[in-house]
Amino acid sequence: MDRIMILDADGPADPISCEPKKQGGQMTEKEETFELSSEPMEEKTKKPHRGRAVAIIAVAVIALLAAGGIVWKTHTDRLMAEAKADCAAASERLHVATTAYNALLNGKAASMAKTDVKSVKDAKTLDVLSKAMKASTPKTVSCKADSRDAVVTATKAITANTAWYWTHGKSLNRLVNAVETSKLDKTVDDANALYKQTDGKVADDKTRASLLDAIKKRDADAIAKAVKEVNESKTAKEKADAEAKAKAEQEAAAAAAAAQQQAQASQSQSAPQRQTPSYSGGSQSQSQGSSGSGSGTGRRPSSGGSSSSTNTGGASPGWSVPTPSDGGTGLPGSDPGL
Repeated sequence: MDRIMILDADGPADPISCEPKKQGGQMTEKEETFELSSEPMEEKTKKPHRGRAVAIIAVAVIALLAAGGIVWKTHTDRLMAEAKADCAAASERLHVATTAYNALLNGKAASMAKTDVKSVKDAKTLDVLSKAMKASTPKTVSCKADSRDAVVTATKAITANTAWYWTHGKSLNRLVNAVETSKLDKTVDDANALYKQTDGKVADDKTRASLLDAIKKRDADAIAKAVKEVNESKTAKEKADAEAKAKAEQEAAAAAAAAQQQAQASQSQSAPQRQTPSYSGGSQSQSQGSSGSGSGTGRRPSSGGSSSSTNTGGASPGWSVPTPSDGGTGLPGSDPGL
C-alpha cells in the first residue's frame, strides 16, 4: 500500500497512510483512508509522458529540417552570388582586353597597313599585317543565367575570350613593329644613298654631317629633317652653279663680241680708202680726197668706151674714165682718171 498526499485547503498537505488512522478510536473529517493498488497508477502516469516525448521529437525534427533548409538555401545563394561576382570580374577583364585590342587595330595597325609598299624594305611585312587584321573575334558571352553551373560556364568562356584578345593583341603589335622596322630600314638605306650621292654637291657640307649622324642613330624624325636640309643645300648649290655658269657664258659672249668689234675696228683703220663712182641719172660724179679738192660730172655714153663731160660748175676741164675690167692692172685705191 502506498501513501497518497491529500491537499487540505486549510493547511499544508500531510502524508497520510492508506491504512486507517484513528484518533481516539475514530477518523477525523480531514482524513480519509484510501487503499489503492500501485500497478494501475504507473500505467496512467507513463502514457502522457510518452506522447509528450513523441511530440517534442517531432517538433525538433521539423525544426531541424527547417533549419537545414535555411542553411542550404543560404549556402546555395552564397555560391550563386560568388559565381556571379566572378563572372562580372571576368567580364571587366574582357572589356579591358577588348578595348586595348580595338585601339591597336583601328589605330596604329590601320595606319601602318596604309604604308606604301615602296616605303618598306620587306613588302611581306605588310601582307602579314593585313591578314592578321582580318582575324575573326570571339562571340559575346553573357553572365545572365539561372543556375550557378551556367554562370560558371559563362565565366570560363569569357576568360577564354579575354585570353584570345590579349594573345592576338600581342601578335598584332609585333606585326605592326615589323612593318615599322622595315619602313625605318628603307628610310635609312635611302638616306645613306643620298649621303653618298651628294658628296661635293651641296652648298653646306654640314647638312651631310647631320644626315650621317641621324643615320647612325636610326632616328626617323632626325633623318627626315636632315634629308630635307641636304636636298635644300643641293638645290641651292645647283642653282648657284647654274647662275655662275650662265654668268660665265654671258661674260664669255660679251668678251667675244668685244674682241670681234675691236678686230673689225682695227681692220677698218688699217685698210686704204677707195673712191667709188656714183651715178645720178645719166651723169657720173666722182669725189676725190676730202672736200674742196674739185668736182666734176661725167656722162657715160650709151655705147662705146668713152664719155663726154659736161661742165657743171663753169669752165672745168673734162676727162674720160675708163671702165675697169676684171683683168685690169690698176692698183687698189688708185684713181683711174689720174
